[in-house]
Amino acid sequence: MARPAAKSLNKPLVIAGVDRKLAGLCFLIAVVVGASSDAMTAKVIAGVLFVFLCGLGRRLTRVDPDIFEVINHYRKQKGLYDPAKRAWFRSFVVGEAE
Repeated sequence: MARPAAKSLNKPLVIAGVDRKLAGLCFLIAVVVGASSDAMTAKVIAGVLFVFLCGLGRRLTRVDPDIFEVINHYRKQKGLYDPAKRAWFRSFVVGEAE
């Protein structure tokens, strides 16, 4: 038996098929590129860049909708798994006294 409430709770939040954080990032990048100059070409390039990034984000979200959550968890705990950031330790084998 399928429970629609549980399915809707686990569904990622998307805007036009793109994860909402990624959609915001696409919009922000396009605004920065468009505001870089007053020329019309910058605005056209920003629009094309926005459409391209949203298409790429939609494809990434369709392939694995939880990848951005996994990346955030990895980024927060990166020091835990990085062997270069661990302290050195030594182990000794203690034998029986003779």
